[in-house]
Amino acid sequence: MQLRSRRALADYIDLLGISERQLARSAGLSHSTVNHLVTGRRNSCSLRTAVAIERALDCPPGLLFSPDTDADRLAMYRLWADSATQAGEPTGGAAE
Repeated sequence: MQLRSRRALADYIDLLGISERQLARSAGLSHSTVNHLVTGRRNSCSLRTAVAIERALDCPPGLLFSPDTDADRLAMYRLWADSATQAGEPTGGAAE
């Protein structure tokens, strides 16, 4: 997954008033993984890392990371939905 913009990631973290370490903890990642993306030492990551960061920041899937392929895009939305279900969040299905 390609990071769309390291500046956008850094700005989003700042906007929420959290630290890189807090984001890393919330996403279940190492601080160095988050830091390398924020500082530009890395501009890509795994699908699971991208989804974990976007979920921890509570932003829409694909806002900060761009899937490399259509298969990655589909996998990203599936993983996002699976993690929402595990967290007990509504997934946008029909109301009963």
